[in-house]
Amino acid sequence: MVLSAFLLAGCGSREREPATMAIPTSAAAVEEDPENSVSPSSAVAPENFKDPVYNGLIKELVVPCEYDLDGDGTAETINYQVTDPERGEFDLRIGDAEIEGSGDQLTGSIYAMSIDGEKLQILLEDQGNNADEYSHVYVYQQGVLEPAGVLEGEISSYRVDTEKQQVTAAGTSRVFQSFTLEMDFALEDGVITEVPREFYQMGNEVTLRRALSLIEIREGDAYTLRMEAGSRLVVLGTDNQQWVCLQDVETGVEGWLQVPVDEFGQILVDGVSVSAQDYFDGLYYFG
Repeated sequence: MVLSAFLLAGCGSREREPATMAIPTSAAAVEEDPENSVSPSSAVAPENFKDPVYNGLIKELVVPCEYDLDGDGTAETINYQVTDPERGEFDLRIGDAEIEGSGDQLTGSIYAMSIDGEKLQILLEDQGNNADEYSHVYVYQQGVLEPAGVLEGEISSYRVDTEKQQVTAAGTSRVFQSFTLEMDFALEDGVITEVPREFYQMGNEVTLRRALSLIEIREGDAYTLRMEAGSRLVVLGTDNQQWVCLQDVETGVEGWLQVPVDEFGQILVDGVSVSAQDYFDGLYYFG
């Protein structure tokens, strides 16, 4: 899902978010309706049934249940329970492996997804401390159960692309202002790892507190676009590293603003790092 090219006039569109679904069983897939029976040749054989979780759907599990999590041909029994709701403590068991861990406000719901269409990852739903939902991700391989990190946002908003072997979830901007971004993640060496995009959409409107010059072309040297104090601008988005793209509400003119690396909430003006709040009203900041 990494954008191969970015046009200033268009920052892409948000894809439809699929809902999670309850776990089906092989038996349900082949059960015949007595009043609408089918011939044996047209029935789906249980051994040929491929569970939808391997096709990109994220599914809630009813435990105990059995799945082949590591793709070795042997199904493992999955058990999960929140053992102490007040402390957020839980017990997760897969086969003979067990993890006793903790979260913030665990809901007790457990989900499965398959990033690559072959192996399964387990998601434990957590409502977080400030209603900032996220999920704990676990992987199981050859008898070993390990944490793989977390994914932000509601599980129902995640999208899995088994062809690209990525899951799209929420993330937080690291530059300019606080903003929830749509990000892509892969499973690398058993750890959920971000796959950087070229551009991340934002979309909020801000007002300039003092005049500021923007760069017409990213990576360019000349400050060719002069924005006067009082100008209303839309923050189109960022590469989440060094650049923010802004658009004048009245004229539609777009330009780039450079930000210092690893300095959140700062911008570069004539090469000097200054607070973005000195130049903009309407920026978002969490907390």
